[in-house]
Amino acid sequence: MVTTRPTSVAASVAVALLAPPAAWLVWVSWSDGKASDAMHVAWFVTVALGCVLAGALAPRSARLLWPALVAVVSTIVTLFAWWSGEDESGLFLVGIFIATPPVVAASLPLMLLGRALASSRLGGR
Repeated sequence: MVTTRPTSVAASVAVALLAPPAAWLVWVSWSDGKASDAMHVAWFVTVALGCVLAGALAPRSARLLWPALVAVVSTIVTLFAWWSGEDESGLFLVGIFIATPPVVAASLPLMLLGRALASSRLGGR
């Protein structure tokens, strides 16, 4: 018997869109003042796991370009909203410029990893 998984591009895009703000709510929103380095790491790891989940939810036949693009934009917008509220000098933009290339480079491979993990759980079918 072949097991199939219910998937949709919309679910993948929704996870990619909502993972960064949800991670911010979990790790940062409750802290008073500036977030610690550990919170930043936890936030980035949670966003990366959101990319893996988005890849796992995407149909095998679908291209992952749109979910990856949504993940990058959502991540950068969330970082802008978060860091601009903590730094009024404008130096947070340097952090965004530094964070953008790794986010762009990692989003699609993480989604491909999620797709591969989901495919292997179903017996490679």
